Amino acid sequence: MPATVNANLKLLLCLFAATPPLAAEDRISLKDGSTLRGNVRAIEGDHKIVVDSEFSSDPIELRGSALRSISFDVETGEHHNDPELLHLVNGDVLPGSLRALDDRQILFRTWYADDLTIERTHIRSVDFGVTPQKLVYVGPKPLSEWIDNDDWEWENGKLTCNTSGTIAAKNVLPRQFILRFRLEWESGPNFRIYFCDDFLKRTGNADRYYFEINSMGSQLKRQTAEGGRRWHTLAQSHRRPQEFRGHGIDVELRVDRIRRQIYVYLNGEKLQRTPDPIDSFPTGTGIMLQSQAGGDLKNIITRLEVYEWDAITELRRDEGHEDPQTDGLVDVEGMHLSGSAITLEEDEGNTRIVFESPFNNQPLKVRTTRISSLYFKHPPDPPNGKAPIHFDLRGGGTLQFSSLALKEKVLEATHPLLGKLTLDRSSLERLFVHTKEADSQEEPEP
Repeated sequence: MPATVNANLKLLLCLFAATPPLAAEDRISLKDGSTLRGNVRAIEGDHKIVVDSEFSSDPIELRGSALRSISFDVETGEHHNDPELLHLVNGDVLPGSLRALDDRQILFRTWYADDLTIERTHIRSVDFGVTPQKLVYVGPKPLSEWIDNDDWEWENGKLTCNTSGTIAAKNVLPRQFILRFRLEWESGPNFRIYFCDDFLKRTGNADRYYFEINSMGSQLKRQTAEGGRRWHTLAQSHRRPQEFRGHGIDVELRVDRIRRQIYVYLNGEKLQRTPDPIDSFPTGTGIMLQSQAGGDLKNIITRLEVYEWDAITELRRDEGHEDPQTDGLVDVEGMHLSGSAITLEEDEGNTRIVFESPFNNQPLKVRTTRISSLYFKHPPDPPNGKAPIHFDLRGGGTLQFSSLALKEKVLEATHPLLGKLTLDRSSLERLFVHTKEADSQEEPEP
């Protein structure tokens, strides 16, 4: 009979922490703060999660209602070559390729969910010419992989610190990169991450950046070793930690050292794109985590990833399309057209968008290799499409589900806009469950 984990869960997990880790492990986090490492065999909706672990010879069963998140085991290396990214009106992002287009819907091909037929009113935009990002670091890794550790600890696949301390890693950042991490806390965070940093010390002159989050909000700062002003604030948010779901935040920092631009995303939403005001752009390849905790504060890093990044078309896509009553087309040179996307044509291996514009007598036929982004018109009140279960896809992409069942090789789920979907299990990177309690924490205090 399967072993059932209920009121004795914390005791079992403490015992499990003393056992040798599995070679490949998923990381399960529960709403009460408990964690477990093992291989998730199945999820049966809100009923139960079945986990294989070295703690028990039989599968362990967890209540589905207790689940907070799962980080699925991910290996470094190249991901699937998806040439386009489709953005839904609810904020979801699907990697794949556009295969057909008419006045009502599109056909979008994916490796993880086969072909999807999607209504145009559910689509915000499609990005073209997307280069697959190479995952060059996934962690956090054990303490032996870091240097200069000062009071950080390794607990069940997480880096934790409940006092003032630093820990550093050399040679982890490519020239163009995406740095993603998840910071969690118990009562509140007080945390910095330094990057583009070869100095790797708390004090002293250096050319580098740091991102900080504490009780007052978050900010991105630039340190310089030149001139009289040592610190420059590049971006900031006054959104306090208690306004985020689940006592945690996902941070993404995209650094374009060629064009001296940095993009800051919090929980998948762009906070700001900011230029570097200093001519000597930092060339460092190291990172340093700094905890400034004390009392009942504790900083917890549950996920840390670094990707190589192709930022060539990012500036063009960032321009957007301001008229929701028309389609919009932005080419790789920055030309912006308004009108209607009619169809997708293919001829001798070349694909073209047929686009009608009021400024042209004949429809334009624009090769998709020349397009940066295609925006779709949408009604004044597009469908909300929000759902409590969020998935991050391997190599990029996010999906929200209202219900799911995870099996050995596939995930069967219901999407609020796309309906019933079946996904390849290997495409799953992370699951997070949004609860009503967590949603209530998003409302600012009066």
